[in-house]
Amino acid sequence: MKKLYTYIMSAMVFLVFGLIPSGCIDTLDFGTVTEEGQLVIYGLLTDEFGVHSVDVGRTDLFGLLPRGETNATVVLLEESGSSHIYMHVEDGRYELRDFRAREGERYALRVASGEQIYESEFQELPKQSAQQNINYSFFSESEGMRTRPFLSVDADVTLPESEEDVYLRWTLEETFLWVRLWGGGPFEPPPPNCFIYDDIDPSTLPLLTSAGTGSRNFSLNLGSRLVDDSFLYPFFVTVRQLSVSRETFEYWNRVKQVLNNQGSLFDIPPAPIQSNIRNFSDPDDRVLGYFEVAKVSISRVFTTSADVPFFIPNPCTNAANPPALCFDCEEKAMGRRWNTVTPEWWRFD
Repeated sequence: MKKLYTYIMSAMVFLVFGLIPSGCIDTLDFGTVTEEGQLVIYGLLTDEFGVHSVDVGRTDLFGLLPRGETNATVVLLEESGSSHIYMHVEDGRYELRDFRAREGERYALRVASGEQIYESEFQELPKQSAQQNINYSFFSESEGMRTRPFLSVDADVTLPESEEDVYLRWTLEETFLWVRLWGGGPFEPPPPNCFIYDDIDPSTLPLLTSAGTGSRNFSLNLGSRLVDDSFLYPFFVTVRQLSVSRETFEYWNRVKQVLNNQGSLFDIPPAPIQSNIRNFSDPDDRVLGYFEVAKVSISRVFTTSADVPFFIPNPCTNAANPPALCFDCEEKAMGRRWNTVTPEWWRFD
């Protein structure tokens, strides 16, 4: 989710600065100029048992992404009275572990930064999701004299029969295996393999709602990924369908408009992206970002090198001096998350 946060926060800062690319036409300013130090919060809570994160930062007039806020206090509130504290784990990221949202409970986020306290509106976990069938295919695109291969991830979605409208969005996460070379002696065990994680194509922001349509069956593209040596070994795609509230859906729809808008004079300006997080003691203190509560449905698909219809060169074979990534997980990950623990769902059924 870190890359998704980066894309969304870029869009928010683009919006308030009026820096959406516009080619030869002057940029359209869809918002107001921000001030340095403006608070940015994004959090997601789902009914998936595990780790839930909140990112807290402050805008920087000399950069497009917020600086991580390391001294905040982040608390999940239950309307029934309980509360749960998020732990700070890295620059601006706070995590709540071994938790899941429950049906019937309403949740809000409280963030204390300095002397100011910010709270979101209470939200209830949606009750409905949709059936989905995930599939993938490979395609290539030509750019001048070069052809680039891609993986495409798609979904066939069947919305539930219900009088209540359903609002959905999707996220894609890749997990791939990387086998390290080993130059040790015959009696030394080889190093463990690397498992590397990253978001796939977060700027696509696939969205779907039953509101205003009489159809229940849809096909949509969820995203694509360049084929490279990450596909030499098993490559998994985890698809998370998030069922959200109407207000949350409208928020993401406005974000998508900002990401897709090219600043043409004929573009329809998106509505201002309003956060659901407020400083109740100072209404003029504008907060960027959002806190959402979502019901999650998870699907996974995987490929092996035998499935890929393209030649994939291996940088670690037939090389007199193999690069560092052939021996080191950190080098191969290039800033992405990684570990050497086989995921519990790593099965080839």
